[in-house]
Amino acid sequence: MVSLLDRAKAAVHTFRHGLSSSQTWGKKDLPFAWPDFKKERPEWHLVDYNAYIREGYSLNSLVYSAVMYKVRATVTAPLRGYSGTEDDPQLLPRDDPYQARLVQPNPYQSWVEFHSRNVVFLNISGNVYIYIDPDSGEMYSFRPDRVYIVPDSDSHAGLKGFIYVPEGKSHLDLENVLPILPEDMLHIKLPNPLDELEGLGYGMSPLQPAAQVVDVDNLVTKFLNIFFNKGAMVTGILKFDVPLKDNVVDKILDRWKEKYGGIFNWQVGVLDRGGTYERVALTFEEMGFDDVDTRSETRILGPFGIAPILIGARAGLASSTYSNYEAARQAVWEDTLIPEQTLFETEYKNRLDESDKFVMMDYSRVPALQRALSRQINAAYTLVQMRVPPNQALRGVGLRIGNVPGGDEPIELSGPGAQQGPRTDPERESWGMREDVPGQREVEPE
Repeated sequence: MVSLLDRAKAAVHTFRHGLSSSQTWGKKDLPFAWPDFKKERPEWHLVDYNAYIREGYSLNSLVYSAVMYKVRATVTAPLRGYSGTEDDPQLLPRDDPYQARLVQPNPYQSWVEFHSRNVVFLNISGNVYIYIDPDSGEMYSFRPDRVYIVPDSDSHAGLKGFIYVPEGKSHLDLENVLPILPEDMLHIKLPNPLDELEGLGYGMSPLQPAAQVVDVDNLVTKFLNIFFNKGAMVTGILKFDVPLKDNVVDKILDRWKEKYGGIFNWQVGVLDRGGTYERVALTFEEMGFDDVDTRSETRILGPFGIAPILIGARAGLASSTYSNYEAARQAVWEDTLIPEQTLFETEYKNRLDESDKFVMMDYSRVPALQRALSRQINAAYTLVQMRVPPNQALRGVGLRIGNVPGGDEPIELSGPGAQQGPRTDPERESWGMREDVPGQREVEPE
């Protein structure tokens, strides 16, 4: 078995001397090339990852809540190994070596911990780097700020590979970095329309379009913190219609603070000698904090694809109902989480699928998708009533439950309820599959 050190030596040799004709992996040359100044030089990162963590994920509760919502939701749909076909998948047993590699990607992490880390990386930096040991098949995810992309120096304009930079080292010091060949690394990324490497470079972080709004939200929170801690804002002034000496001013201020200073002494004030109190500061309502909060919440959560109601944000709770929440949970899966999971699933398929085994995300235990399942069942039943073969109907609506015995030929449905079809949803809705006949008592199928 080739050791990690031997793999590193081979990668160093490739980085220095390029690929031999026997190492091209059967890939064709790409139709573009990089400028000379980019060749064999690690690409600079697009964002300050540490700043995004410090000022976004760690400091801003909206960013943290949006990312962690994705983490908690997506771990309910793990990557699983199957045999058979995608239309008729057969789950592999847990003790199967292929399945065991997915349940425990490496000796130190379970799938839940491994994938949670990668979801955070994708939503903070826009990039996930997963190293796959070619001998053991173990998978390790690297911090995005420690991985650099190195363009290829050959004319076919691919990637020379990646380098991993340990803590305290520079990516320019090639003697102290770990080179990794492209075939040993999964690079999962979000689209970057300004990628100078034509799709082979760094992905774009969701925090980039939200960065300015995150800064505003942080400043508002900081202002409130200073206000309540130090009372740094002048809230009003005492005015007198006669000139006052400094010692008299000090005496008036001391008397005022002694009698009315502090939240426990706030009450009606009394002034003599023609004095008046004039408020000069704006109230929180006049400063429009409600509108600022609502604007910040929607503009921060938008790039993450998370509805405000799902994380308890004010913008979502202001006009929410339980049915709104249920609809939002399903919508976030259909519009955000499944497409994001597909980015991972596709890369895993490209590297982990074998001739008789393959990987898929298992959505069967995701509660928010069960209502969608009801619609699929109703749609399949309707297709069967239209004399579509059951197996074809199941595949047509996206139900992966295997083949029905004898289901390759149309069947006749008979018995009570056959005309109207099943009601599988708790609210007894038709889901648009059929219309109820007014005044007719419904008969549930036996």
